[in-house]
Amino acid sequence: MVDIKLIKFKLWDNRINIAVWCALCVGVLFVYHMFSDGDFSFLLTLGGIVRMFALIMLLTKIMIHPKHAEGISGKTMQLYVLTFIFRLSSILFYEGYLPFDKSGDWFYQTVEVVSLLMSVTAVMMIYVVYGNEYRSEKDAFGWTSYVPNVLGNLFLIVPCLILAVIFHPSLNSNFFTDTAWTFAMCIESVAIIPQLVVFQKTGGIVEFYTSHFVAALGIARLFSLVFWMSSFHELNDKYSSNPTGQYVGYFVVASQFIQLFLMADYLWYYLIALKNGSQVKVPTRGVDQMV
Repeated sequence: MVDIKLIKFKLWDNRINIAVWCALCVGVLFVYHMFSDGDFSFLLTLGGIVRMFALIMLLTKIMIHPKHAEGISGKTMQLYVLTFIFRLSSILFYEGYLPFDKSGDWFYQTVEVVSLLMSVTAVMMIYVVYGNEYRSEKDAFGWTSYVPNVLGNLFLIVPCLILAVIFHPSLNSNFFTDTAWTFAMCIESVAIIPQLVVFQKTGGIVEFYTSHFVAALGIARLFSLVFWMSSFHELNDKYSSNPTGQYVGYFVVASQFIQLFLMADYLWYYLIALKNGSQVKVPTRGVDQMV
């Protein structure tokens, strides 16, 4: 028998979470109605909207939380700045990686520009405005006895750049912009790693806005995965001058899976927290192996 009182209690306990996600759904429906032709490629725009929503959650946390920069990875935000810069260098001047519907005329690009500006703002607030609250020793991905903490992201950037040069599509028919788009995709796939390390280093408790920020990034990637799983064959080109051309589509799909795989554990605990109306708490075992 359904316990109506228990359901009401759970809904009330999760009222803020419900309000946050309902606001996103209303915004998505408005955009879909105003700026989309209903084409399947709108999933790319939808992913961009959810990613922008994630950044809104992050900036909200930084601006209103008493400990503004605590629990946030500046390294993850640096990687997202790179992601948007390189993606925009491709989609602002060529149409190869844009949604096919009318949201690709200007709206999708605008979402990416706004997301870049918010990412840069977040980096400035983390390192400059609230720099005294930023705990660099917790944001420790890539920090070894041979590599200073500030250069930790190179362990992600360099392999991503090499892979982008080797496995890039040719939808723009331009080596530099095709590689830039692929590099952005690869960086986004692993950008969450420093943030997950921060969660581990700070005891596994995730603050409200930060929890929605990370979850929304995973959902955004899921929309991209669904789109590219249905369209990856368009990226494969066995006649390409690039020796790996016939495998590029598989590489693009694999990169989407990588981010979701990295976040799977976190998303599970996020759903449990939503169900219980509690803060997200991730296990802290294995910290040393992640750094």
